[in-house]
Amino acid sequence: MGPTRSTRLPRAIDEWFSARLTLRPEASASEFLVALIHGGLRLREGYMAVHRRHLEDLAAAGREQEFETYLRCLLDTFGPGYVDHLTRWLQADGILPASSPTMTNSMR
Repeated sequence: MGPTRSTRLPRAIDEWFSARLTLRPEASASEFLVALIHGGLRLREGYMAVHRRHLEDLAAAGREQEFETYLRCLLDTFGPGYVDHLTRWLQADGILPASSPTMTNSMR
């Protein structure tokens, strides 16, 4: 098997991908693709507001299990500081009770 290539990838992304495969041949291609996708999510304009609105909709609908699942996914992707910030934002706007613990504390 040779290097992974796709004519649909922009040249800069293809070069980024190839460089990482060369620098870390022991790593899987999937690991780099996940890093690329997560990096793209972080670069998306307004991504935090998108997450916040989705969490607000879940909370307003009383869909607690889905709310917690979504937070766990954010925790895995962006880390505890990000989730704590979103939780405090929802508390400040009255979406979540101010007395509720931050979600990452209850998930640990």
